[in-house]
Amino acid sequence: MQKIDTKGFENEIAASPAKTRICLEEGVLKVAPAGRLDTVTSAQLKEELAPYDAGACDIEMDFADVDYISSAGLRLLVSLQKQAKAAGHGMVIKNINAVVKEVFRVSGFNKAFTVV
Repeated sequence: MQKIDTKGFENEIAASPAKTRICLEEGVLKVAPAGRLDTVTSAQLKEELAPYDAGACDIEMDFADVDYISSAGLRLLVSLQKQAKAAGHGMVIKNINAVVKEVFRVSGFNKAFTVV
């Protein structure tokens, strides 16, 4: 079995975390992730959102800077939406690009989420 040279890539994941803007504004939790929303970055975003009570307010996800979403990212969105709905609130996803919109369509999540 051939060994793959990974020199220079040791910190690839650590050097590329999602840069997310989060703020609570007028009772709305505004979340703007950037880059990829995959297994690693979804876990990071979940940790970043931990101090906020996602069920205590409406959630606005701004995907203007998201260029990819995996099933892990979709699971995180489902979890956030469930928390908000359980408390009588809602979640909106806005500014999604064509690639992410296609993932939503193919997976059927375009019907599960409010996308504007």
